[in-house]
Amino acid sequence: MTVTLDDVHSLFHLPIVSTFFTPAHRDQTTAVHMVMDALEVDELVVLKEFGDTRGFNLRISWLRRVYQELVEGRYQAAARAYMLHLVACTLFADKSGVYLDFWYLTFFNDLDTPCWAWGVAALTMLYTRLDAASRPDTRQLAGYLSLLQCWIYEHFPRICEWNTQCCAAADPYVRRWKARQTLPGD
Repeated sequence: MTVTLDDVHSLFHLPIVSTFFTPAHRDQTTAVHMVMDALEVDELVVLKEFGDTRGFNLRISWLRRVYQELVEGRYQAAARAYMLHLVACTLFADKSGVYLDFWYLTFFNDLDTPCWAWGVAALTMLYTRLDAASRPDTRQLAGYLSLLQCWIYEHFPRICEWNTQCCAAADPYVRRWKARQTLPGD
């Protein structure tokens, strides 16, 4: 048994048929200009962030600060920062919980035409992280763990109770479970 694209689509209603993301060659000039254009920040700010992270990564705390500045009137860039933060903390979560790759900004270049196969990307990332977690020297698991957890609930129903009160038939399946060990009101 394994998590399939059909599971991703039925559990979370993430699109599985569309454009797949393949990052291009990494160089500093491209990275700096991509961040500058998408988040409307100064070149020196981006260069300092890349220097602080020792690569082409952005810190989530840095992204939050940029978002706070952007929300004052630069709404397109603020939306990009918000969505980048959202996918970095869910679909593409890594073990650090601190860094995110600047290439994810490519997903949000054109906010008017969302055309990415998010389900494929989430499943690919999950399998990559599960591969790393299966090595003997690894002690943590990362990736879109909500996907794995909901898949387990779907295929092993004794683990959790079915919540019949909160959902409509059109809702994603993931909303239909209630874990046995949740706190009241959670």
